[in-house]
Amino acid sequence: MNQLPWQWLQSFVVVAKHGSLSKAALELQTSQPTLSRQMAGLERQLGISLFDRSTQGLKITDVGAKLIDSSDVMLKAAQQFERIASGQSESLTGSIRISANEVVGLYYLPAIIARFNRKYPELEVEIDISNSATSINKRDTDIALRMFRPTQPDLIAKRLKDIELFFTASKQYLAQYGAPTSLEQAKKHILIGFDRDIAMLKAVTNSGWQITPSDFTNRTDSLAMQIALARHGAGISVTHRPIIEHYQELQIILPEVPIPNLEFWLVCHADVQYNHKIRVMMDFLSESLDEKTLCKVP
Repeated sequence: MNQLPWQWLQSFVVVAKHGSLSKAALELQTSQPTLSRQMAGLERQLGISLFDRSTQGLKITDVGAKLIDSSDVMLKAAQQFERIASGQSESLTGSIRISANEVVGLYYLPAIIARFNRKYPELEVEIDISNSATSINKRDTDIALRMFRPTQPDLIAKRLKDIELFFTASKQYLAQYGAPTSLEQAKKHILIGFDRDIAMLKAVTNSGWQITPSDFTNRTDSLAMQIALARHGAGISVTHRPIIEHYQELQIILPEVPIPNLEFWLVCHADVQYNHKIRVMMDFLSESLDEKTLCKVP
């Protein structure tokens, strides 16, 4: 039997996970016909059927299911090999990919990256802004800034200083509508909150504030948009204390109402011990983010 291409095994695992060529093609950033040819080639070379095909999609066969675990192990080994190999050079050149949510990306990172560029001019920085957690194991990112502690055993994480959260509104809004003195009063005000992000809404209710999307007059899942709305007098929102203090037009309200601090984690793969440039970036981010120097966003 000829040696199987690693790419075919990766495609097999992703297609099996989704049961759909189109969904797998989106994750792998390739075309559906390419995946179809790869699966056909894999079945032909192995001499077995991996999927039962129907109008409902692809259903993995019993034989195919038995191969999933071993394929996944081989892929993880290949990914580890690539991570270690890419980090062997001690020279500070090449690129580093950082993943962060939009608030950290817009308000915290720009000033930090500018300083990093001046200190390490040969390194390129790729910044992925997403409110969804990206995969470090699959090398979707090298370093992630997250608001929760990772649970995967092959990741390492450093907890940065927690971020304090407070209710806020603009001085313009407070001059027009007055400042609420309790949560019950606040619910009668114009509130800015989440639209379809159930996880974020759950985090709010876990803090003890019983609220539903219908209580929000202005709704958006964009955290940066919530801040912008509050700054322009469009209602009451919740955001980071450093951001409130950064803008003269914003003011903390209901300071006595307890809101759990936001955990802040710097995360990378355990293989970082082999990668000089990622270690340098991790140390730089750790020191800079504990200072929380913000970049003013118009």
